[in-house]
Amino acid sequence: MTMFNMPSVRKSSPASLALRATAPLLTVRDARHAFSGRRALGGVTIDLYPGQIYGLLGPNGAGKTTVMKAMSGYLDLDSGSVELRGVNPRADREARRAISYIPQNISIYPHLTVAENLQTFGRLSGLSGDELTRRVAWILRLASLEREAKQICRTLSGGYQRRVNICAGVLGHPSVLILDEPTVGIDLDAREAIHGLLQHFKEMGVAIVIATHDLDQAQALSDRIGFLKNGELILEGVPYDILDSVFGEKQEVAVVLWQQPNPRGAEALAKIGMRHTQSPLNWIGFLEPASADSRQIKAALGSAGLDVREIRVREPDLTSLFFDQMS
Repeated sequence: MTMFNMPSVRKSSPASLALRATAPLLTVRDARHAFSGRRALGGVTIDLYPGQIYGLLGPNGAGKTTVMKAMSGYLDLDSGSVELRGVNPRADREARRAISYIPQNISIYPHLTVAENLQTFGRLSGLSGDELTRRVAWILRLASLEREAKQICRTLSGGYQRRVNICAGVLGHPSVLILDEPTVGIDLDAREAIHGLLQHFKEMGVAIVIATHDLDQAQALSDRIGFLKNGELILEGVPYDILDSVFGEKQEVAVVLWQQPNPRGAEALAKIGMRHTQSPLNWIGFLEPASADSRQIKAALGSAGLDVREIRVREPDLTSLFFDQMS
C-alpha cells in the first residue's frame, strides 16, 4: 500500500489575469436554443478577449458544440445574441470570415498533399497570388510541417493530419479561433506541437476557444474557463480562482481498495466524506487539511474491515472540479 501527503499550497491568480483593460472581442448574451423541444442552451453568457484562451468544459450533451456553432455564425439562436465587435456573424459575411471554427472531425482533403490542402483552404479564405504563397510558407514553418509539405495527407499520422487541419483554419488570419477537441487521439509530440501553435496565435492577439475533455490541457492552456452543465454555464472564471472558491483549503483524497466494500465499509467511507467513482474500488473526497491525514484515514477504514491498497492526497485540479460537479 502506498500513502503520501502533499503540502497544501494556497492557490492564487496570476496578477495579469486579475483585471482586463480591453473590451471583449466576441460576446455571447443570454443564448438560448432547443433542438426538437430539447433544451441545448438555457441562457449562456460568455465574453472572449483578444490574446486569451477560453477553455469550454463540460460533459457530453452539456451544450458545448451548440455554443461554438453559435459563436461561429453557423447557428440561429432561439433567443439571445452573438456579436463580433458589435456585429452578428450569422448575418454578416465578413464577421463570419473573421471567425475560424475547427470541429473535432478532421476536414482536409486526404488525396491532396499538405501544401495543396493549405493552398485550397487559403483560397477559400480569400487569399490569392503572392499573399497566398507567403501565408502557406509561413504556416508550414510555424507548424514544423515543411518536410511534410509534399506528402499526401492520407499517409500522415492522425497527429500530423490534425495539425494540418488547424493550419488550414488560420490561414485567413482569424480574430477568433474555435477548436473542438483539438488534441483528441494524438500522441504527446503532436499534442505539444499543437499547444505551441495555440500559444503563438494567442500572442498574436487571437481570441481562442478550446472545448476539451482533456482537463490537464485545459488547466495548462486556459486563461479562463467556463463549465457547462445541462445547457447552463454553472462556473466561469480564472481556473485558480474557481478552484479556490469551490475547494478553498480542502485537499483531494483518493482511496483505492483491494476489494469492493460491503455496506459497512461503504458507510465508513461515506462517513469521512468519500464518494465512489465509476469503479466501486476507487473513492474520492475533498477534505479539510486536518482530516486529510492518510494514516488516520487508513486506521478509520481498517477498523471498518476495509483492505486499503493506496491513499493519495493532493491539491484539487480541474479533474477534481469535474468530478465534484458531476457526481
